Amino acid sequence: MMRKLGGLSLVLLLSAACSTATDSAGIAPPTDASNTTRPPTVTSTTSSTIIPVAVDPCDLVTAAEVEAATGLAVLEVRGEPPINCVFELDADPGIRMVVTIEDGAGRFAGPANLFAEYTLLIEEGEAEAIAGVGEGAVCCPFRAIAVDAGAGRYIAVSVGGGYHELAEPLDALRSMAEAVLARL
Repeated sequence: MMRKLGGLSLVLLLSAACSTATDSAGIAPPTDASNTTRPPTVTSTTSSTIIPVAVDPCDLVTAAEVEAATGLAVLEVRGEPPINCVFELDADPGIRMVVTIEDGAGRFAGPANLFAEYTLLIEEGEAEAIAGVGEGAVCCPFRAIAVDAGAGRYIAVSVGGGYHELAEPLDALRSMAEAVLARL
């Protein structure tokens, strides 16, 4: 029961993060000006070393790829530093796709922890493993896919707003995750 509640909390936090400019855990980004190239390596709930993805998340997928994956026009692309890129889509009631990178800051709803939490939810039937994406991928029904990109790197792709506007939400998430992985 505690795992189920933890996973639900994680999904709610991720959904909330998709609509705000602060990071998903409400933590301000580090202010240490001496570390401008790469965040520190940390360990998360995945029990392995996390390597930060040192790329702007908006450079990992194009608006054309998002349109192809979703079948909807992209109205706006905006970065939500330091870990999110949001693609606002032409749909009611306001649907958006979000690409999130792991920056190594140990954020509760960061991709590495999301991957670990979703993996725990598989045995309860609340999430499913997705074969053929990265080193491993897990999806919690139609809202997000968390991906182990290999070499300690993690990414996530999520849907905010009316995901039911997507004909095949899991296919859209998978397609975008594969596009992101191709650029890592």
